[in-house]
Amino acid sequence: MTPIDALAAPIRSLLDSVGTGATSATDPSVSVRETTAELERTDARLRHALDAAIRDWESTAGDDAQTTLGRHRSQTRHAAKDGTSLTSVIEQAAQSVRRAAVELRGILDSFVAAADAMGPALYTPTGVAMILPVAADHLRRAVAVVERTRADLDGQSRRLQTIGRTITPGDPHRVAVVGAVRTHAASAGPPTPGAIPITLPDGSVAYAPNRRAATAVRAALAQQGVPYVWGGTTPGRGLDCSALTQYAYRRAGVELPRLAQDQDTAGYRVDRGELLPGDLAVWSGHVAMYVGNDQMVEAGNPVQVSPVRTNNLNQAFEGFYRPR
Repeated sequence: MTPIDALAAPIRSLLDSVGTGATSATDPSVSVRETTAELERTDARLRHALDAAIRDWESTAGDDAQTTLGRHRSQTRHAAKDGTSLTSVIEQAAQSVRRAAVELRGILDSFVAAADAMGPALYTPTGVAMILPVAADHLRRAVAVVERTRADLDGQSRRLQTIGRTITPGDPHRVAVVGAVRTHAASAGPPTPGAIPITLPDGSVAYAPNRRAATAVRAALAQQGVPYVWGGTTPGRGLDCSALTQYAYRRAGVELPRLAQDQDTAGYRVDRGELLPGDLAVWSGHVAMYVGNDQMVEAGNPVQVSPVRTNNLNQAFEGFYRPR
């Protein structure tokens, strides 16, 4: 490997992790558009049926029919509106990734050009000393692009989850729209090679970075509803916070310390924007496991899934950690 290849490797890795933004052969936005169009056609048919009922059916049964048709038409219009919103989210997310890929490619090309311009001098101690700051600057710019893109995608994910939560019980039309997106999102495959899909309790799909983390997450989620017992270490009967994470990682072949505040010693620190399923949130007296999609599982009372946070009573937050 040449010095240029070695110094460019981190930028190439970031470019590979971002992807291209190109949709799969089964484009979810196309499916949602088709579903939305069908809902709009259904709305037109319901409108005609409602007009006919109002015009020709003057009776108590007719009034009931008008009420029922009106309710279904309202649900259909809401579903079509959701479909439009979902398409917008998908397209904006893909655009963010495409923009990042172009910027990262430009940064990579810029560094390679700067290194090539040094010619044979690059292979001297002086040349290496000169190219290192250039490499560091280009890597810093690449990381900034990835962080911005991650923030963009987090925002789109929150929008998608908000749209999904507007489904009303017994409303099959809205379920169809959101279900189409979730199905295609899952079939699109993991964001990086080797990632393992995990279906979370809310029906969304997260991707663990490897099978070990996936095993730990699934083991922890399987304990939902188990009562909190201080000092408890019995799966299915009673667990405290550190026993939950210790048990989950033990199932994955990793031994964590018993105390919550010590479990950070079994891994290395990561930023919140870098969280992956299986990472631990550690306080001075509590620990939880990140499971994906801005959620974590913890031994509250009982074991439960909750939004990610950094506050826990009056305890000091020590950070997010990824077990080795």
